[in-house]
Amino acid sequence: MEGLQVLSLGMSRTGTASMKEALLILGHKRVHHAYELYNHSEQCDLWLAAWDAKTKGLSRTLDRRYWENILAGYTAVTDMPAVCFAEELIDAFPEAKVILVQRHEQKWTQSFKTEVIDTFFDNSSITALISFLDGKLMRPIHRLWSRLLASDDGFLKGTTRNQVSDNAINVYRNHNALVKAKTAPENLLLFHLNDGWEPLCAFLGAEVPDVPFPNANEGDAVKEVVAAFMKRSMLRVVRNLTVISVGFAAVYYAWAWPLRS
Repeated sequence: MEGLQVLSLGMSRTGTASMKEALLILGHKRVHHAYELYNHSEQCDLWLAAWDAKTKGLSRTLDRRYWENILAGYTAVTDMPAVCFAEELIDAFPEAKVILVQRHEQKWTQSFKTEVIDTFFDNSSITALISFLDGKLMRPIHRLWSRLLASDDGFLKGTTRNQVSDNAINVYRNHNALVKAKTAPENLLLFHLNDGWEPLCAFLGAEVPDVPFPNANEGDAVKEVVAAFMKRSMLRVVRNLTVISVGFAAVYYAWAWPLRS
């Protein structure tokens, strides 16, 4: 498989980790998911630039070539930040198969609030501090999520926990409506995770695997990925602080030693 072939554009917390695993089982070598950012933080600035273009009315610059640059090597996408660019991706890859995973609105709202919104706001102060001390790993991640999740022109259209929580259900509804309206009917699959392999494989022209359909525990998976990332970032912070401390000590020694003579 080469090039971007599948756009799984269900919102975060509709089973995006399970969809990633399902697509990998079906033969996709690389599927872009939010997890990728924690191992490839250099991607964050590219996604942030894309959001800048989108919010400034420059979506026309987000053409196929742009996405092929960001998503080089991936044959499918799911989860944020890709779902924030559903319209642009559908326009850039009109031949792609589009999967819209849906979930009961009340269950989705509670899950999204707990696992995405609350997690972000509960940790935003500490990640902001760490990002000041770790410009390579934490800073790009913090900047991207802050822009998408907690800015007036972000994906959730708010800056506070209450604002984005209140806006979430309308963002969900509008997003699903947009995907349905933009996608050619023959290229769109409306899907629920409990539908299993058969409709998905029929839609993608793939054989049904002889394994159960994935049922990833997304909450636990996210915590594991973020915890590992935090550990790596904190090691960088410790190293950077050590370098700074040694530097200050050297400067102080160079300044103070002559005064002892």
